[in-house]
Amino acid sequence: MEILYASLLGFFLLVIYFFYNHKSGGNANLRPPGKTGFPVIGETLEFLSAGWKGHPEKFIFDRIAKYSSYVFRTSLLGSPAVVFCGAAGNKFLFSNENKLVQAWSPSSIDRIFQHSTKKSTSKEALRLKQMFPNLLKPLALQGYLGLMDTVAHRHFVTDWEKKGH
Repeated sequence: MEILYASLLGFFLLVIYFFYNHKSGGNANLRPPGKTGFPVIGETLEFLSAGWKGHPEKFIFDRIAKYSSYVFRTSLLGSPAVVFCGAAGNKFLFSNENKLVQAWSPSSIDRIFQHSTKKSTSKEALRLKQMFPNLLKPLALQGYLGLMDTVAHRHFVTDWEKKGH
């Protein structure tokens, strides 16, 4: 009797496995390389760990080397994501803005910052696009210089002088 239950369970799991593979098999070739990590967590912990160590780009560079591709998939903040790297990826994203791709935030971020879901993505993108050139003008950079000097001086006083450097 136990053998019957075990064989039925095995058969049932096998049917589910083949059904799942057959269903997703057509799209499997269209997906970029990569893994999504653990359910819900994904690769968020690895990404945050690299950021806490002061090298957030290490997460990206490790994946580029591992998959030999400037496009890879991952799971960050509980949501699947595709990461585009390099000039070609940036050109693709910015030339197809709101056509093939759409700006979004993970549901976990929307729960934390509820006001972010009330804005239209195209209006928000236009506002950001207009704001960035003004941030990098020489007059704006001169205004930042005093603040950056103050922050750097405070950092040296608090973190470097205590260590005797």
